[in-house]
Amino acid sequence: MTKITIGPLPNESADPVLSRLTIPECSQNLETVREVNYAAANPWVRTLACESCHSKTKAWCSSGMSDNSPHFYCTRCSNVVLRRRDQEQLHRKGASEELLHQIAADLPSCPCGGCFAPGSNPKCPVCKCEFADERTPLSRLCDPHMIVVTGALIFGDDPKGSDAYRVRIDD
Repeated sequence: MTKITIGPLPNESADPVLSRLTIPECSQNLETVREVNYAAANPWVRTLACESCHSKTKAWCSSGMSDNSPHFYCTRCSNVVLRRRDQEQLHRKGASEELLHQIAADLPSCPCGGCFAPGSNPKCPVCKCEFADERTPLSRLCDPHMIVVTGALIFGDDPKGSDAYRVRIDD
């Protein structure tokens, strides 16, 4: 299996090279998942420190220049869903409690057994504590800064996960 590494990119709109991998953990319902590998030196890679267990983990953090809103994290793991249909509704209707509830009612379950929900956050891979975000779910509806912990999956519009991919940070 060839491992594809993405080095520092000149801009975030560049399409990373993807590889097809079989990934067993947290994707039992998915036969294969694409994987994007970012070099630790990539300008969008950050180190997150857990306030609970003090472990450190790498995460890809979108610059905010991409259209990564609205996105929702799983209640149980660090997977995230970013669906075009939610983006279209947000652009058409604007952020409101009504739209947040409408989108939330339609969010899928995560393959790990959790569900995607407003107010959920990425979690420490060691102790599973959330990396806190004090903002309200409504204020986060337009937040373009998506944080993807290494190993987490990003899901799109396909409920079967054919458009999902895993983010890995290489040291």
